[in-house]
Amino acid sequence: MKILKKMKIFLVTFLVLISTTLFSQETIKNYSFSNIKEIKLFIGEDNYKDLIRESLFKQPEFQYIMSMSKEQEFNLKLAKRNRFPTISGNIINDESIERNITDNNSVRKRRDDSFDANIEIKQAIYSGGQVSSVIRSAKSKAEGLSSEKMKTVSQLILEANQIYLDTLISNFILNYAEDLMQFLKPYRSKVDDRVNAGIMDPVDSALFYVRYSSLETLIYKFKSQVEKNNNEYSNFYKQEFNNFEFPSINIKEINYIRNNDSYDVEISKSKYDEKKAEISTVRSEYLPKFGISARYTKYDIDDDTNEDDIRGGLYLSMPIFSFGRGAAKINAAKAAASGYKSDINVKIKEDIITESSLLSDFRNSLSNRFIFSKSFQETVNQRKTLQDRIELSGFAINALTEVLSSEISQLQTLLENEAGIMYTYFSILHQNRILNNEFNIKVD
Repeated sequence: MKILKKMKIFLVTFLVLISTTLFSQETIKNYSFSNIKEIKLFIGEDNYKDLIRESLFKQPEFQYIMSMSKEQEFNLKLAKRNRFPTISGNIINDESIERNITDNNSVRKRRDDSFDANIEIKQAIYSGGQVSSVIRSAKSKAEGLSSEKMKTVSQLILEANQIYLDTLISNFILNYAEDLMQFLKPYRSKVDDRVNAGIMDPVDSALFYVRYSSLETLIYKFKSQVEKNNNEYSNFYKQEFNNFEFPSINIKEINYIRNNDSYDVEISKSKYDEKKAEISTVRSEYLPKFGISARYTKYDIDDDTNEDDIRGGLYLSMPIFSFGRGAAKINAAKAAASGYKSDINVKIKEDIITESSLLSDFRNSLSNRFIFSKSFQETVNQRKTLQDRIELSGFAINALTEVLSSEISQLQTLLENEAGIMYTYFSILHQNRILNNEFNIKVD
């Protein structure tokens, strides 16, 4: 009994430990830009995704692909309705303008002028498989364009994210660099005073001005980039940039992402199915066609007569010899289908290479994250130490300008690495056709 009791206690304790470990693993989340202490403003994941979603529907690419998708939907409906009969009507006005007939007993001599109307209905029973193949082809086109539509939306998400991050980072770095320059500006006059007083070497003064000018040039470059990015942001989002909030996105484990074929692979498969259906369409042109028809005719509708008739029957048409044109056309359709089948393998290969490259970039960015963050924080601490003790440490102004330049460069590298993590993460989702679901976008 004691042994069983001890085993029970051990089992319960083990299960508790396991559940606690699993729970802690599930609750640990890796948020973008969370490792940069200088960032104070964040936009939540849901709000950021809402911002991205709202921007998509304003884009001309989205409107264009939606129009093309509607066209293919109607083409598919048209193809399906080819199964139904056709009903047509005619009005025939046959007036005799001049007669030159010698035989008084000829039917043409006795024929009167006519003004007739008829209604005809025709229903194909067998058309060589043409209707079915056209439907399959139209369905494949519609499916391919549906993949194109989802691909366009997914690409717009990537573009919207890239534009937002580029604009945000360039503005943040500019403001950060200008704040550092504001601290450094008063020391220009102090450098001149110390040179004039003979307590500072002119060589050190020259070195200071070189580094100071380099920082000013860097800020001018930042301003130019900010102007460019702000314009791109306003063109895409249809509003001026005034949001300095960094997106806080939970970067999930890539290992748990479902591995799907890319949009290009899906589109290539649809095109292959379309080309296969076109083989049957082409072959049907050289097969017999069989159906029934009925026609109602009302004679002399311009007179008050009751003469009419109803006719009906079967029709059969069959090509006999086309001098090899049919075989050549069929073989051409088969060759086109074979080409698209090979293209599927090409797209699969490209998908594997692209995803492998994205995974490599993603993992490298994650591994560099801690290193870049640590280096930047150490540089910030060095700068703060120099700022606090600059008047007491022999006026190490050149060391300070060098640290400021390094701090700005390291901040830019750190921010670009964080943006790279987000972009490659979203790109991997895009490559596996998951990004639209991640943003809760369903396009019908």
